[in-house]
Amino acid sequence: MEKKKIWTVKDVLDWTVRYLTEKGLPSPRQDVEYMLSFVLNTSRLNLYMQLDRPMNNKELNLFKTLVKRRLKREPLQYITGIAYLWKYEFLVEKGVFIPRRETETLIEVALTALKGTEGTVADVGTGTGCVLLSLLKETPLFTGIGVDISPKALAVFKKNAYRLKLSGRAFPIKGNCLSFVKNESLEAVISNPPYIKSDELDSLQEEISLYEPKEALDGGRDGLFFIRRLVKEAYRVLKKGGFFATEVGHGQAEAVRFLFRQTGFKKVESHKDLSGIERVVSGWKL
Repeated sequence: MEKKKIWTVKDVLDWTVRYLTEKGLPSPRQDVEYMLSFVLNTSRLNLYMQLDRPMNNKELNLFKTLVKRRLKREPLQYITGIAYLWKYEFLVEKGVFIPRRETETLIEVALTALKGTEGTVADVGTGTGCVLLSLLKETPLFTGIGVDISPKALAVFKKNAYRLKLSGRAFPIKGNCLSFVKNESLEAVISNPPYIKSDELDSLQEEISLYEPKEALDGGRDGLFFIRRLVKEAYRVLKKGGFFATEVGHGQAEAVRFLFRQTGFKKVESHKDLSGIERVVSGWKL
């Protein structure tokens, strides 16, 4: 009788990386490391400290289930329920926009502007809350409002605020833009709004086009439909001396700077992400 093969962590890691590479997935090793870490309830670093560890049938079966989902191009973050941004780990669920590394530029810009000050900041289209909560962790004198039209997103936001011990300073509000604010009462507004052109949505990678919520992506015909409204609303609700920053798409910064200046914002600037793309536009209501 043939002896049943014992699969170690290294065996599973190596075999699955080769398999996903053959299937054309863009980042097979990273995917496998995250899925194995999830199954084994460990970190990616610790994964490599236990390469000789045998995996039991329960672990192998769960891992196979995750790999099958990834082969259908389901985003890794939905598979594991975890996304990473800035210094923190965030819960994420299907139907909620997945944080992306380039959005750290928005956090950096807002931190530079707001550190050492105090007040209330609104994050429009907050999703998981990753931008607002990362900002609040480093600006202890601020309270934050996370605005979203999605009840599911707001539920995830609340969970993340609790995990980061920010429930007393971060408040979810169901709303479309800033219409619920009736006067000049905010020190800052930040946003990672929908800015993809409508006719480009279907050409995005399958992980996005098949799985992520369209309302978090679709910026209308030219990608600026929501941003036009947001710029005006932000100016209306900011106090004198207030700060506004929004993420923008590739090639949109010049048009958005014009919208800022046309509305009345001063000291309008663009800020590049690590890829050298103008990713954030900011300005002040002076």
